[in-house]
Amino acid sequence: MMTFITAETAKEYSANVNLNIELYKLRLAELIEQNAKQGNTAVFTVLPKHLPLEEIRAISAELTQLGYQVRFEVNEFFYSFNVYWI
Repeated sequence: MMTFITAETAKEYSANVNLNIELYKLRLAELIEQNAKQGNTAVFTVLPKHLPLEEIRAISAELTQLGYQVRFEVNEFFYSFNVYWI
């Protein structure tokens, strides 16, 4: 049986999370690899309050240099990456 937490608890967790760019890069790398093995595009969402936009753009540039096509979107509440290859 699955139990949900309250929205207030989720907000508290989010406010106290200690995320950095290296954690996001590691997770994104794992996601790209998992999706590549299935022949899929990787889609990754980042909440903007956790990382500066400059660091997110640096990841996008790094992936582009590695030969990936990256569609990067800035939405009101989050950043989104679509990582694919041609």
